[in-house]
Amino acid sequence: RVFFDASQKIGPQVATALAANGVIGRAMPQGDILGLAPPLCLTREQAGIASKTAYAGRSVFANL
Repeated sequence: RVFFDASQKIGPQVATALAANGVIGRAMPQGDILGLAPPLCLTREQAGIASKTAYAGRSVFANL
């Protein structure tokens, strides 16, 4: 587990990358935690949230 310096604003960066991929994620005040709230009933397409989240994270971490 790696914690990021809050000044890097990793959470907001990943939340922005998520939004660009159609996923709503909220950066938590701690700075390196994301809040996700997928629906209890979802379609197969909506289940792609996990892969979109991984993609968003990789895109941000590649620029660190």
